[in-house]
Amino acid sequence: MTFFARAAGVAVVAAAIGSVAPLTPAVAADLPADVIDATVTPPPFDIAFGVKGLSQWVLRGITQTSKKPAVQGYAEFQAYDWVYAGIWASNVNFGGTDPSAEIDFYGGLRHSWGPVTLDVGYVWVYFSGENGSAPGLDYGKVYGVAKYAVTDSFTVGANIYYGNDFINRGVDIVHSTAFAKYAFTPLASMPEIGAYVSGSFSKQWTSENFVKDYLYWDAGAGFTYKAMTLDFRYSDSNLSKSQCFGYMGNRNWCGDSYVVSLSFDTSLNKLK
Repeated sequence: MTFFARAAGVAVVAAAIGSVAPLTPAVAADLPADVIDATVTPPPFDIAFGVKGLSQWVLRGITQTSKKPAVQGYAEFQAYDWVYAGIWASNVNFGGTDPSAEIDFYGGLRHSWGPVTLDVGYVWVYFSGENGSAPGLDYGKVYGVAKYAVTDSFTVGANIYYGNDFINRGVDIVHSTAFAKYAFTPLASMPEIGAYVSGSFSKQWTSENFVKDYLYWDAGAGFTYKAMTLDFRYSDSNLSKSQCFGYMGNRNWCGDSYVVSLSFDTSLNKLK
C-alpha cells in the first residue's frame, strides 16, 4: 500500500471516529471546554489566552525538552463562533539545529452543531534560535478535527494532520489521533472543582522511510478549578531505543514518560 493510500485510509477512520460516535487538540493550543462552551451563544469576538508549566513536553511520544521542564503560552482570536487565528509557543531542547523555541502560527474554521464540533485549519511550525549553519526545521501542516459529545460528561473524537515538507526535508508526514475524555465532579459539596480522565491512541507515518511508522499513546487524569487545570499524564510509543536514536539522536527520548502540568486558560470576555 502506498504512503498516500495509507494517509487516505487514516483520514476516513479519523472522520468516522469523530463524527459517527453518539482533541488530542487541533493544535497544541486547543482550548479546554470552559473556554469554548458550545452550550452558550458566544459573543461575536473574543481573545482566548493561557499559559502552562510542564515537568517536560512530550510530543507524539517523544520528549521535546530533553526531559526537562517547559513553559508554554498562547493567544487566540475568535470571530463569530467560526473563524480563529492564534499563536502558541514553547521552549524546546532536542539538539540537531539546536532551536530554543517552537512557535506555531495557526488559523482555521471551527464550529459546533449540537454535540458535534468540526475544525479545519493550517499551522506553520517555526523554530526560533536555530544554528544558522544547518538547514532550518520550519514547515507547515493542514489539519482536521472532529469531536462528538456523547453526553455532557463524555467526549470522543479524532484528528489528522498532513504536511508535505516535514522539518523542511521534503518528506510527507501524516499523524492521526483518536481520543476520549470523561469529566465529572468528584465532590458534590464542592461543585467548583472538576475532574476528568482522558487518553488517546495515535500513529505517525512518513514517506521515503524517513522514520519508522510508529504508534504512540497517552492516558491521564486531572483536576480543574475555575481557569486552572492540574494534569497528570503517562505517554509511550513503540519506537525502540535504536529507532529513537536514528530519529532524534538520543536513545532515551522515546520511552515511557510521566508529565505533570499546571495551566491557566481564559478569555477576555470571561474576565468582564
